Amino acid sequence: SNTPQAARALPASVRTNHPRVRRHSRSFSVTMAATATASAVPHLTCRGAAKHGVGARLRRGHCGVVRASVAADTQPTKKSGSMSFIPSEPQQWGDDSNRCTFVRPEGVARVTAPPGAPPIVILPGFGNDSRDYLAPFGNVDASIASALRARGWDVHVVTLERKDWAKVLRAVLSRGFWTGRSTTDPGYNWYLELVDEAVGRALAANENATRVDFVAHSAGGWLGRAYIGGALNDVDWSKKNVFGASREEGAATIARVPVPHPAVRRLVSLGSPHISPPAGANDPTRGALSWVNERWPGAHFSTAGVGYACVTGRTVRGRIGPDAKGTLAGYAADSYVQVCGEGDAVEGDAVVPNDFAILDGADNTIIDGVFHSMSKVGTFDTAAKDVWYGSEEVVDLWLGALL
Repeated sequence: SNTPQAARALPASVRTNHPRVRRHSRSFSVTMAATATASAVPHLTCRGAAKHGVGARLRRGHCGVVRASVAADTQPTKKSGSMSFIPSEPQQWGDDSNRCTFVRPEGVARVTAPPGAPPIVILPGFGNDSRDYLAPFGNVDASIASALRARGWDVHVVTLERKDWAKVLRAVLSRGFWTGRSTTDPGYNWYLELVDEAVGRALAANENATRVDFVAHSAGGWLGRAYIGGALNDVDWSKKNVFGASREEGAATIARVPVPHPAVRRLVSLGSPHISPPAGANDPTRGALSWVNERWPGAHFSTAGVGYACVTGRTVRGRIGPDAKGTLAGYAADSYVQVCGEGDAVEGDAVVPNDFAILDGADNTIIDGVFHSMSKVGTFDTAAKDVWYGSEEVVDLWLGALL
């Protein structure tokens, strides 16, 4: 576990294993757009959640974690993860308030890279462009890459453009797309190939490095898990893709690798929708996310030397109804519905609910007041006025996971 090192970066007032855990009387069906020590968090079973090994309804004072129910030949030995809250005492939702404000805790130390720290590879979220992490809105100084580099890390970003995300449509003519049983092949191969290129680039730039650390935003989190699990090993590169184009370029550069991927040391996910929607709900991945969870549930390779940390913002409580139209709470509720099938009273970072951004067995952190993205809610081209996971004020709250 990375918990001791990560915790040392924070003052005692913001370090905690969740002490206020109680069982729910209400069942919750777990459902993605775009899961404390074991003794502190009892393992519960909630309808629709067990097969993924993920959290059920998670709120301040309410937390459920379930064990994975998967085939014996894929069931790894699980480690105990942790659950931490910043601040340790939660902000309360007022009668008319559906928003938490970020307040940086006093005494938080600046986290700096130790000598020989592995390079960081940033995995962009769905719809994002590399520039969002290197120079959002043309401002290099405001980027997450700049914040990490100022702390001593060598940072590389998976190279892609916003238009590249249209390549997920390569899956449209596959059987899995229409049956809801897609894998990452063919819809997300292109992304995993770009991740592989970035890993090679980062290692080539650091002569003594043998492994990298992933900092994965949004969909980059579950796709990073697929890369670590060797999803590209399953691709038959001799076949043409659904549009008839040859995949031999990939065959020349993507070699089969041992599993877990030997070049990845740790994965830190930022607002990543790790959990699959329930049966009957809309699934934008058409089953690809479920496939990842079935193959590599939770912190699957934690006992094989891969560290997992998940960070999620408790920022907006969704609201549905006439009064919520045109409000931040209304927008968040609509987004949460796309992720988990419901939105009213659901808490999250305005895009991904907290429940679905954590993993069983990972070191999970929930931070009040942190938004999902560097851009204004609902846009890609307008800078946000509020902090997100990569803001200068926020990164020290989770960077300890890489120490």
